[in-house]
Amino acid sequence: MALWPYRLEAAAARLRAWAWRLRGLEAGPATAVHGGVRLRFGAGSALGARSVLYRDVNILVTGEGRFRIGRDSHLAPGAYVLVGGQTLDIGDDVAIGPGLMLFCESNDAGPQGLFRTQYRRAPVRIGSNVFIGARVTVLPGAVIEDHVVVAAHAVVGGRLASGWVYGGCPARPLRPLAAAS
Repeated sequence: MALWPYRLEAAAARLRAWAWRLRGLEAGPATAVHGGVRLRFGAGSALGARSVLYRDVNILVTGEGRFRIGRDSHLAPGAYVLVGGQTLDIGDDVAIGPGLMLFCESNDAGPQGLFRTQYRRAPVRIGSNVFIGARVTVLPGAVIEDHVVVAAHAVVGGRLASGWVYGGCPARPLRPLAAAS
């Protein structure tokens, strides 16, 4: 099996990360940004060392908003991340599966019931050593503590405590994480 296509794509991804640095994004060493990534970022936004944004990831930060992805973390293909004017903080050693939908800002039902005029806006924090499965939805104000697994297709809208596997809609604790041997 030839490794050259993989090496060529890896080199191109590192070159794209370098180009984002020229535009003002803080990016650590060996950071990779694959083709098709659409990224609009605010001041103070950063990608940690060896972090990866895979193809077709969309991240939108506006106004005073900022996002940070820690070292050795990645967003798999097809992630849609709306930070808006809020803050998104993703820790170290975080693996996020394909098709993530993450919102720091979203329409909300208020007293008048007019979804188009009412919004929920709140920062989102994802701790370190977290695995988020495919097609998970994360809502404004969510906090995922360290050492958490979120099963595929879950909807996260509150605080997920450390040391658990969560799943469902809304996400609920399914079982404790197994102790490391």
